[in-house]
Amino acid sequence: MHARQVTTTASSLAAASARRKSSSAPGSAPARRAFSVRGASSSSPSPSRMVPVPPSRESTLIELNTGYNMPLVGLGTWQAARGVVGQAVADALELGYVHIDCAAAYANECEVGHALTAAVAKGTVTREQLFITSKLWNDRRRPEDVRAALQQSLADLQLEYLDLYLIHWPVVWRRGTLMQTDGGASLAACWRALEAAVDAGLVRSIGVSNFDEGQMAELMAAARVQPAVNQVEIHPRLPQRALVSWCQKRGVAVTAYSPLARGGGLFDDEVVGDIAAKHGVTPAQAVLRWGVERGIVVIPKSVTASRIAANRDLFSFALDEEDMKGMSRLDDGTTTSTSPWSDSGPTAGRNKVLKPLISTLLWPVFKIISVDVQRMGRTGFIKWSWSRE
Repeated sequence: MHARQVTTTASSLAAASARRKSSSAPGSAPARRAFSVRGASSSSPSPSRMVPVPPSRESTLIELNTGYNMPLVGLGTWQAARGVVGQAVADALELGYVHIDCAAAYANECEVGHALTAAVAKGTVTREQLFITSKLWNDRRRPEDVRAALQQSLADLQLEYLDLYLIHWPVVWRRGTLMQTDGGASLAACWRALEAAVDAGLVRSIGVSNFDEGQMAELMAAARVQPAVNQVEIHPRLPQRALVSWCQKRGVAVTAYSPLARGGGLFDDEVVGDIAAKHGVTPAQAVLRWGVERGIVVIPKSVTASRIAANRDLFSFALDEEDMKGMSRLDDGTTTSTSPWSDSGPTAGRNKVLKPLISTLLWPVFKIISVDVQRMGRTGFIKWSWSRE
């Protein structure tokens, strides 16, 4: 296979910077619409009747139902270790990325924040060009906890606002615990707090992660501000066709995490290899382009500059119908998720037994200690449950 080689040279970095500065900024504030997608009229029809228009093959952006543009390719930072994630973000921004996907639970937002601030100070990118996502952890569901968690992520990322803030999982845990239900909190109350954050200008768009169709429908029925994005695991071995279709028909954009299935045998698969060779690209590029062809945002994680560059180079080729059919044959329901609290997807059956078992085993633990996932790796991450804040 003669895969296109991507080199990080001064001229390529300059070209990437020039292209970025000449394009429309993803974070630029458009005229706000209550619920709309590209191609929709400004009269804001009901979500159930909206049919989103997918981005063109040449487009690098997708328009959210809030009117803001979201880059179709971003840099994922999950499991990007501290000490290297900052350089990965810096490299990505130099190479033309503007979309960085973060979360408080990734325990690296401080380092990402330093990299963002340095890049803006250097003139590599402006804040208006950036599109920054973060996520609200599972034990922050009460309104006061939602706002405090958001303020913590903003401080760590050194930002005045987020472009997108997601509920990380459709669960409601007691503060300072894992898998212990909080009977005094709810996803509905949490969502109202996120809507208030939008009103306050702290967040431009809000959304969810790991929600299935039923959970989405329940949330959307009561929402004043509709979710803009649902971020879920998607790759050729787990295409999530029904969920993707459900969301897109209702004007909710879909982001794929683990879009390369963490390798997952995809790179060695003959079908993927043949498609990559046909287009003169790497197997990773072929897999990522498969997601983009479906109008799905992809956020591959890498800390290697050459791979970061290659993962963004998805718009100089396109997969044809034969390629897409070939990729569809890889669907075997394989997931990379190990989360024992998930109620949807391939792990749901297993977790029907595992979830209550682990929850019961952890109950006495959290009578003694408290864990603050938003402070993972910092002072205050673990403390006695009776300690004051």
